[in-house]
Amino acid sequence: MDLPEQIAAVLSPHLGAHTADAVARHLLAKHGLLGAAEIGPDQAKTLHDTLRRGLVAFVGAEQAEELATRCLSALPR
Repeated sequence: MDLPEQIAAVLSPHLGAHTADAVARHLLAKHGLLGAAEIGPDQAKTLHDTLRRGLVAFVGAEQAEELATRCLSALPR
């Protein structure tokens, strides 16, 4: 599973499949990472923070943090 699919899979139960897919692809494209072979630690932190902030309005702060972490769990640490 690639990163856009991972993000969409985590977010789908909360946002719906189409919205989650659009969010994942838009976020990665916005940061120039759609299709990137590798994502560095600084880029991963930026993605995490962007996801977390965007999700707060939908699921609350605590769950937003958990979901953002799960979305990026496939990235190497």
